[in-house]
Amino acid sequence: MTLRQFQCSSLLLFLLGCSPVTLMSRSERQQTLQKLEKELASQVSTNLQSQIDTSLAQGLQQRRLDSQVNAAWQIMHAVICYGKDLQIDTPDRGTIGALDYVFSGGQLMGFELMAGNEILPSTGRVGLKARLEPGSYIGQGHVDQWLAIFAMADIPLETEIQLGDQKYTLLDWARQAQFDTSRNLLDEFSWTLIALAHYFPNEPTWEAADGHTLSWEDLVAVELSYEIDLSPCGGAHRLAGITRAIQAKNRLNLEDSPTWQQAQDVVDECLLGAKENRGADGSLSSRYFERPGRTADLSAVLASTGHVLEFVSLASAAKDLADPWVELAVVRLCETLLQTRHVELDCGGLYHALNGLKIYRARRFSSPAE
Repeated sequence: MTLRQFQCSSLLLFLLGCSPVTLMSRSERQQTLQKLEKELASQVSTNLQSQIDTSLAQGLQQRRLDSQVNAAWQIMHAVICYGKDLQIDTPDRGTIGALDYVFSGGQLMGFELMAGNEILPSTGRVGLKARLEPGSYIGQGHVDQWLAIFAMADIPLETEIQLGDQKYTLLDWARQAQFDTSRNLLDEFSWTLIALAHYFPNEPTWEAADGHTLSWEDLVAVELSYEIDLSPCGGAHRLAGITRAIQAKNRLNLEDSPTWQQAQDVVDECLLGAKENRGADGSLSSRYFERPGRTADLSAVLASTGHVLEFVSLASAAKDLADPWVELAVVRLCETLLQTRHVELDCGGLYHALNGLKIYRARRFSSPAE
């Protein structure tokens, strides 16, 4: 099979959508996948980096977001992948960097900041926080979601933020989030773990607002109390927080415990599920980590495969990212993005898919995309 034939067969499968097909048994599906992987082994690796670069460039250049049209939830999802490079259209400042705009007082629907209520013991300054709108698709829908997005985009802590006539820094925001962990009434720490493990990588414990000492391990234990498959986005964000905490713990050589072991077991189980639940064409399941699944809904395809690839790219050992099954999944995602480059898509699924490719590229090829 040539690469051109491979691409055409992929397009045919894509266009078929939910048309009636003969269901395969698990063993038949595995045999089909092994054959595909063998046929493509000599072709995929040489073209994979170029395919990823094309997808990332198209996502940045061909899709323009507008502060008058797109809410903060949509624009912040694009920030996950493109960070400071993301440009948006605004009514008052023309085309400008999205983060430059919001950090200098620009207005986005759903992006609302406020000063903290006390002097933080860690800084001697008043902190900063964002309004929480649980379940929102306009504003911050999860605890510490914005801060985690800045962490994923590697925005420096010294970044200045204008609020009214006062200037703060991202450090003020991050320290407030750390202090407020004991005030989290939703018991949701997925995004908090992503943020704290990134911004305070050498602080596995800290004193929270209630005077108690909390730790990454404490927050991981709460996350493990929830069912992964019943969690938002198939559990991908929960897994991302757990994975980043494990990596921070391992880097500091912290003592193992039943909580950490359970966390690693969950991560390993979901990595295996991502592989075993693939479709017969090598694409990742639309049912995330739960079971095999397929859908013709483009937004659902990108949401599921993008979130799963983000996790696989983050949690796998670097050497395992060259495994044929992962390469094939990346190729399928790039094809879907290419085929839908002129289609209006849900920002959540789209930008998580692009970020999955970005993480994969950085870890697989040892240098981030230009």
